[in-house]
Amino acid sequence: MTKEVKDTVLKISLAGLFHDLGKFAQQVMSLPPGYEQNNADIYQPFNKKEQRHTHLHALYTAAFIDVFAEKQVLPQQLSDPDWGEGEREDCFLNLAAKHHKPETPLQWIITQADRLSSGFDRVEFEKGEKLGVHEAAQTRLLPIFERLLRMDKTFETREDFDWRYPLKPLSAQSIFPIKSSEFSGDTAQKDYQTLFDAFCKDLERLCHRQHVTLWAQHFDSLYRIYASSIPAARVGMVIHDVSLYDHSRASAALAGALYLYHRLNDSLNEEAIKDDSPKKFFLISGDFYGIQDFIFRGGGEERHHRAKLLRGRSFLVSLLMELAAEIVCEQLNLSFLSVVLSAAGKFHIIAPNHAEIVEGIHEVHKEINDWLREKFYGECSIGFALTEASPLEFAGGRFRSLWQRHLEHLEEAKFKRFKAKDLGVFKGYLDSFRNDLPRPLCPLCGKRPSNPTVMDDPYISRGEPGACACKLCRDQAWLGTQLVKKERLAVLKRQQGRLKEPLFGRYQLDFLSGCAGSLADEGALIKLFDLNVRDDCSAPIGATFLPINGYVPVFTEEDRYDNRYLVGRRKEESKLSLIDQIELGNPKTFYHLAQLALEEGKEKGKPVFYGLPVLGVLKADVDNLGAIFACGIPEKLFTLSRLATMSRQLNNFFTLYLPYALEHEGKRTFHNIYTVFAGGDDLFLIGPWNVMADFALFLQQKFKNYTCENPEIHLSAGITLHKPHIPVDLLALQSEEALKRAKGAGRNRICMFDQVVTWGDFGFLNNEVLGKLTTWYEQNLLSRRGLYRLNELCAMADEEGRLLIQGNIPIYKLQCLKWRAFLRYFLTRSLSQKTENQWRQIYDELSLTIFQWLSEYKGRFILALWPLLYRTRKRFI
Repeated sequence: MTKEVKDTVLKISLAGLFHDLGKFAQQVMSLPPGYEQNNADIYQPFNKKEQRHTHLHALYTAAFIDVFAEKQVLPQQLSDPDWGEGEREDCFLNLAAKHHKPETPLQWIITQADRLSSGFDRVEFEKGEKLGVHEAAQTRLLPIFERLLRMDKTFETREDFDWRYPLKPLSAQSIFPIKSSEFSGDTAQKDYQTLFDAFCKDLERLCHRQHVTLWAQHFDSLYRIYASSIPAARVGMVIHDVSLYDHSRASAALAGALYLYHRLNDSLNEEAIKDDSPKKFFLISGDFYGIQDFIFRGGGEERHHRAKLLRGRSFLVSLLMELAAEIVCEQLNLSFLSVVLSAAGKFHIIAPNHAEIVEGIHEVHKEINDWLREKFYGECSIGFALTEASPLEFAGGRFRSLWQRHLEHLEEAKFKRFKAKDLGVFKGYLDSFRNDLPRPLCPLCGKRPSNPTVMDDPYISRGEPGACACKLCRDQAWLGTQLVKKERLAVLKRQQGRLKEPLFGRYQLDFLSGCAGSLADEGALIKLFDLNVRDDCSAPIGATFLPINGYVPVFTEEDRYDNRYLVGRRKEESKLSLIDQIELGNPKTFYHLAQLALEEGKEKGKPVFYGLPVLGVLKADVDNLGAIFACGIPEKLFTLSRLATMSRQLNNFFTLYLPYALEHEGKRTFHNIYTVFAGGDDLFLIGPWNVMADFALFLQQKFKNYTCENPEIHLSAGITLHKPHIPVDLLALQSEEALKRAKGAGRNRICMFDQVVTWGDFGFLNNEVLGKLTTWYEQNLLSRRGLYRLNELCAMADEEGRLLIQGNIPIYKLQCLKWRAFLRYFLTRSLSQKTENQWRQIYDELSLTIFQWLSEYKGRFILALWPLLYRTRKRFI
C-alpha cells in the first residue's frame, strides 16, 4: 500500500486514541475566549427537547488539539489538512472531536470504534442515583478485581464497591486501590486540575515532535501514565470500572482495522460502516512457546556468566514479542495502536478481515519462525492464531464467546508449532563448527557453534585469552550487562550495530541517554523505550515507558567492607576473586548473594558468622488465571476494554511495582533479591535463602491488597534452596516442581522444604513459631542438639499423620506413636539441667506449646525449625 494509506491508518488510529481526551480536559482546562460559542454546533449534538448542547467533552477534545497545536507542542502533521486520505473536513481535529456528530465516512469510523470499544451500550448499575455532570470530578475508577468471581456479594450500586483507585499518575504506589472510606471528595476537583496540569507540562517533554510515528508512541505512553486512573464514564448510571486510557486504546485499534477493512473492500460509506453484521475483523494473537527453555537453558560453563545471561534472555523474551507485533503491524499496514494487549509472552492485535491479511500473517509466521528455528534449533517459536469477528460480537454479552473461541484457536496453534518439513536433522549443523577455535561448541548455551567474530569479546571473556561463544549468547550477555547500567533503549532498523546477530534478521539495539534525534532523522529509529521506574516510584517521561527490566542488586560502598564474602572453606584465591569482583554499580553474582545469607556475630571478642551460604529461589504465579479472565467478569460486562484494563493492571503489579518494592520497600534485605523475570502473572526470583520466606509473605500480602482483598484471587508459590554453583536449568526445574506441589495441594499455598501449607499457616510458622523457638534458643532453653531432637520428633509426628489415614497398619510402624513420650522425656532431661528456678513453669510452657505445634503441623513444623537450625550454624573466616 501507499504511504498515504499508512499515514491515514495512523491518523485514524491516533484520532481514536484522542477522541475522549476532552473528558480529561473538561472542567479543568480554560477554553479560549469565544471558543464554545463558535464551535459548539460543530462538535456537540443539540438536544431539541432540552434546548441545549450535549457531550461537552467533544468540544474540549477539539479545544485541546487546537490549543496545543497552536503552541507547537503537537507534531505538524496533526494540523495539516492534507495529511493522509480524506477530504479537508477529515482533518485530524475533526476525526478526533466529531465522534458524537459525524458527517463523513472517516468520522463515522471513529464513532463506530468508540461504540465497539464500549461494548455498544455501556452497562449501568441496577440501583442507585445517577451522577450528574457536576459530580463527575468526584467519580473514581472502580477496581475490576474487587468483583471477580465473587458469589458472596452483589454489586448493584457503586456504593457496593469498597475500593477506589486514586486519581494520580501511574507509579509503583498509585496502582494500588484505596478504601472508599479513605477517599475525600473535598479535593476531587483539585485532584483533576493537578493531574491535568502535570499532563500538559509533560506533554511538552516528549521526544520526536518532528516524527509523528515516534511521537505517537511516546504520547500513547504518556496518556497511559495519566489516564489509566481516570474512568472512561463518569456520569449517569454507567459502571465506571474501565479506564479512559484502555477505552481509548481499544477504540484506536478498532478504528484502524475498520478503516482498512472498508478501504480494502471499497465500502467506505456511512451505511456500510454502520452495518454491524459482516465479519469485519480478525483477532490476531501471538504466543511465545518455550519461554522456560529459552531463559534457563545453559551449557556446562554458563555459570560464570549466568546472572547477566538470565537478565538478557528474560528481557529478550519481552522484546522479541514487542518486535514480532511490530513486524505483524508493518506487514499488515497497521499502526502500533492496533496492538491492544502485550504482556506475559503474548500479544493481541485487531486487524481487518481480508484475504491479504491472511496471506500477510502466513508470511510473517514463516519469517519469524524460520529465524527462531535457525537460531534456536526448535527450542522456541511464536504461534499465531486468527479468529474472524463481526462488530456485533464486541457487544457486552457476546464478546466472551468470541474471546473464548479465539483462545481455543491460540491453544490449537501450540500443537501446530512445527510443520512436517521442519522436523528431523538440521542440515549443515556439524559443518557449522569451527574446529580451529579453542572451544568449537559455545560453552554458554551448549548448542550453537562458537563464532570467531566474538572471540575474546569483553562481554563473554573473564580476562583469559581464547574466550569463545556464539553470537546470540554474546548478545544476551551484552544485554544483561547494559540493562543494569542504562535506562533508555533504542530499536533500530539496520543490520550493523551493537548486536552481533540482528533480531529477526532486521533489528539492532543500542542503549542511549538522549532522544536519538539524528537516528530518527535518518529513519533508522523504530522505537525508543524507557525501562525503569524512577527512584521516586514514578514512571519516566519523554520516551515510551516499557517496564520490563526488573530489579538487579548491585554492589555498593558497604560491600567493600562486608566480611561475609570471606567466610567459607574456599581457597584463598577464590576468596580474593570474590573481593576483586566488587565494583560499585556492578551486579552482584549468585556467589555473592549466597554469602549474604550469613549473619555476623561475636564470640569471645572475635567475629563469628552463622548461617548457610546458599541461594533461595522463589517461583510464584496467580492461581486459576484462565478462569479469572474467562469467567471472572460477568458476561454482560465482558468487553474488550475491560479485558484490556484488567490485563494491564495485573501486569503492572509484576513489572511496575515488584522491581520498585525489592529496592525500596519491606525489610532492607529485600534489596538483595534478584528478578529473573516478573511479568504477566508470574515471577521468578533469586536471593539469599534466609530472606525468601519473609519476602514471599510480603508479596502475598501486597498482592492481596492490590486485588482488593478478593478471596477468589490469590497466589501460589514454591521456594527451594540451592548452592550457588547449581546450573540455572536445575534451579528452574526444582522451583517449578515446588510450585506445582503448592498448586496440586489446593492452590493459595506455598511449598518450602517439600512441605505445602496455606499462607496463613506459613505466616504463623515463619513468624510466631520461629520467633518463639529463636527466643528459647537464645535463652539457652533449647540447644542445637535439642533442635535436632525436635527434628526427629517432627519426623515421627509426620509419620503418625500418614498412618492415621491408612488401614491395616503393621505393628513395626507404630514406633512413631511414641513421639509424645519422647518429647516429655527430652524436655525433662534438658530443662532440669539448665533451670533450677521456675522449672515446672518453663517445662509446662515448652512441653504444651511444642506438643500443640507438632500435633497440628506434624512434618510442616520443619518450616519453623529448619530455618533456625540453618541460621545458627557457626562458620569462621
